[in-house]
Amino acid sequence: MPWEPVQRVLDTLEIYSEEKWPNAFYDGQRLILFEWVDYYVKSSLEFEIHGLEIKKIADRYKFRYSNYVGLSEIRLEDGRAIPILVLSRKVGKILGISDSEKCLSSDSIDELIDAFDTLVGSLIGELVKISSTIPFSLKSPTDFSTTESDEPINELFAYHYLRSNGERITSAFETVIRRMKRKLIVEDEWLRPDEIDNITPETLLSIAQHPEYLAPAGEGVLIAEHLNGYAPTRILGFRKYESFDTPENRFAKYFLGLLIEWSERVIDSFWNNRAANVGSIREILGELEFIASDGVWDDVGDMDLFPYTSQTLLKGDGYRDLLELYREFTAYVPFFEEMKRAIDNKDIAKLYEYWAFFRLVEELGGILGEKKLKIHVLPAGELSEKGDVYAEFDNGWRLYYNKRLVPKKWSYSVTLRPDFSLFTGDPKRKDTTLVGVFDAKFKLDVVNEAKGVEEFDEETEIAEKTGNYETWAKLEDVYKMHTYRDALSAKFAVVLYPGGRNVFFEANKGKVERFVLEEVLVGELSGVGYLRIVPEVKE
Repeated sequence: MPWEPVQRVLDTLEIYSEEKWPNAFYDGQRLILFEWVDYYVKSSLEFEIHGLEIKKIADRYKFRYSNYVGLSEIRLEDGRAIPILVLSRKVGKILGISDSEKCLSSDSIDELIDAFDTLVGSLIGELVKISSTIPFSLKSPTDFSTTESDEPINELFAYHYLRSNGERITSAFETVIRRMKRKLIVEDEWLRPDEIDNITPETLLSIAQHPEYLAPAGEGVLIAEHLNGYAPTRILGFRKYESFDTPENRFAKYFLGLLIEWSERVIDSFWNNRAANVGSIREILGELEFIASDGVWDDVGDMDLFPYTSQTLLKGDGYRDLLELYREFTAYVPFFEEMKRAIDNKDIAKLYEYWAFFRLVEELGGILGEKKLKIHVLPAGELSEKGDVYAEFDNGWRLYYNKRLVPKKWSYSVTLRPDFSLFTGDPKRKDTTLVGVFDAKFKLDVVNEAKGVEEFDEETEIAEKTGNYETWAKLEDVYKMHTYRDALSAKFAVVLYPGGRNVFFEANKGKVERFVLEEVLVGELSGVGYLRIVPEVKE
């Protein structure tokens, strides 16, 4: 069924806009809507759209997708759901794929969907490709306030975890096998008299208390003289042996199985993604399976209780490394959770933000030094609800992702959370300074700050609707980025956007055309600007 302009989607639901062109299309299975369009719904059933505010106006409902392009759905109270793909008329224009500013036909809807899929595919492909070339350091929790889960967040996290820790994992398991802890097992058992090698009071009592094991004895049996001519055929004895079935080894076996399972899931998820190097994951899987084939695991049972207090697990060679690796593996890391959610929802704005972070890390590495470049990912805890994610360069500078910049320490009055913040070192040190900030979403998110001026909001919305990203970036420069830079006392504040050119507004001097990033970092440029950064689009 071709895409058709619709009002009635189901027998219980009608949807429309009041603009001059149709803005809702349906092919019998999926509904196509557009961002920055006010939609009105008449429905005999209650419904909800996750993440959206729905206003009741007389006998109809009103909602709008603001600055969101991706997957959504209308969920009705009777359990039915209508899948939605939210598109933007700008997508084709941004990438030079199509011009979708006119009234849309069924063919142009297909063209716009192709443009959307192309952009999403390019962002995800480049996101995986770039991130797979940069070393990761996934930190383990340092205290018990850190949130942990039974399993890692998703295949994307497991991919980076395995790729970054393969050598540590195999080394820890090899150490455990070489120095595997045993425990002495003492079991009572009814033995023949000639099998008894140790006489205890319990041994003598078992003879007296179990006459069923006594039998008439011939002459010359000394013990029979004390048992009215009888001698024991079975005596309670104790068999001693060493076993590998300890709580610590059960944990090691459980973790080994978990790593094998997730290695297989990663390979299944990324095998057809050329950007992901699953060859390294296959190598790790092969090594893990070889370790699992060792016969020592045959005597080890399944883990039923986690031995948190075990001194062997906390301090033993190999075991303490496995515990640290396990805590890293199961730590709650919102960075990867939100990235996976953006991929699943095909959320272009969020995907662009993640891709821009890795792309910026790559570019900064070429300027600040990349021999020791590594992205550090710290789990969430009491001190950081989202954890800390930062890239550290050879000169000691750090680029933080979505870091809160609190008043007194960094900001004059309000808490700010730019997309990316560049520091001269560890922000906890007194001698560290904030060099500059980048915003890949074209918006400055201010925590607990009042809304901006109405006129600015109107101009911003117009820029969004028209698809003029250059106008949007300039609005951000004028109304927000100067305030941003001044509030943080930063050298620069730069918008990363999918526009056509780079422009920088130097403080007290004027506009500089065609600037490059290096001029801002190590040169004399100081002010605000917007930097073109567009993913490579592959047909």
